[in-house]
Amino acid sequence: MSFANKPPGKKKDGKYTAASLYMTVPTLMAAAILIGFFVGRWADNYFGTEPYLLLAGLALGFGAAVREVIFLVKRAQAIDEEKDKK
Repeated sequence: MSFANKPPGKKKDGKYTAASLYMTVPTLMAAAILIGFFVGRWADNYFGTEPYLLLAGLALGFGAAVREVIFLVKRAQAIDEEKDKK
């Protein structure tokens, strides 16, 4: 099917959309955990509470990453289901 035959306003096929969502998972996990680490380390240095805020930052970063990964997986599954209906 060529691009000229698509009705106007219809979204793209989404052939690689789900795959690209799955490929963002490692980047998202690493980025969230690293941000939590650096914010926690900065807060520890600022407040003088050596390992506690670092651990809290790591936990919050990991929790945020897991939450976003779950969101991305649900979104990718919805895209796959929509693609299967076509």
